[in-house]
Amino acid sequence: MERANFIGESIEYLHRYTMKSLQKQAEEHGVTIPQVRVIAEVFAHKTVSVKLLSQNLKMTQSTVSDIVERLVTKGFLEKTPNIRDKRLVDISLSERLDENIDESIAQIQNQSLIGVLDRLDAKEQEIVEQGMQVLVSAVKEKMIAEDMDDNKFFNILYFSERDEPKK
Repeated sequence: MERANFIGESIEYLHRYTMKSLQKQAEEHGVTIPQVRVIAEVFAHKTVSVKLLSQNLKMTQSTVSDIVERLVTKGFLEKTPNIRDKRLVDISLSERLDENIDESIAQIQNQSLIGVLDRLDAKEQEIVEQGMQVLVSAVKEKMIAEDMDDNKFFNILYFSERDEPKK
């Protein structure tokens, strides 16, 4: 139990650090964390409605609408009438953001951890990487054993061939 507590607290600590780092980076780009969440959700779906955004992000439609309006004003998102239902609006990334977002997301995700890993020597980095691979593989196995959703929401993580689910 003590080991589980330590690992759980460590994961929570790393999560808080990552979120604070993301918040700092977002502020440097003139956006808030809720705005980043909306941009990420639009990026994931390419085109999305306010209703779907509010459902996926667990925010009210009015909150999402306000965030979308601010992001449209900043030139990050575009709103276009829905082809099938003119009462609805489709939200997508602006052309300017769409061209650069793949590189930006990878850079933002990695930037804070690169700074941390730079404080470790090569052997320590290898130990951390191996430990994470073992832990994530065990979590995946447990999810499969408990018939949880497959790895669709783990799309930002790298899984080696040996970690592919056995069906």
